[in-house]
Amino acid sequence: MKSKYYKNLNFIIKGILGYIAYITIFPLWLSPLLHRWRGVKIKNIHNIYIAPNVLIDSIFPEIVTIEDDVYLTRGVKIISHFNPTDAIKKILNKETLKGKVVLKQGAFIGVNAIILPNVVIGKCAVVGAGSVVTKDVPDYSIVGGNPAIIIGDIRTHNWKNS
Repeated sequence: MKSKYYKNLNFIIKGILGYIAYITIFPLWLSPLLHRWRGVKIKNIHNIYIAPNVLIDSIFPEIVTIEDDVYLTRGVKIISHFNPTDAIKKILNKETLKGKVVLKQGAFIGVNAIILPNVVIGKCAVVGAGSVVTKDVPDYSIVGGNPAIIIGDIRTHNWKNS
């Protein structure tokens, strides 16, 4: 399978910065800074947390937006594109499918969750561990599962039994 992305110096730089961000543990602001350099839209690198082993799209990080007070736990994957096989490209008549991903203020993404293209995670929403998010998550929602579905609201959830 041939792809124009892998022959591009910009792709290589994004990849190297992404890998360093992936393994970075300390200082806490370094991973967000590296992702910002890759093109991820991050307003304030000191107001978000990106744990080690978080993967933010390797080819189109510039269509990912992370607002303030977002918390990405270990193993989260944020994917903003799909590169189909040559056979699927012929059917779709497209080289790449891509879509913006937005993580709004205060969102919490649980361990090993996967966020797919064309998704907005709402303000103060919680994505449960291992969830696969295929569509928008409303503000203050708690979602979980594969595919992720709404299982609660953070404003009314009984946190004493959690």
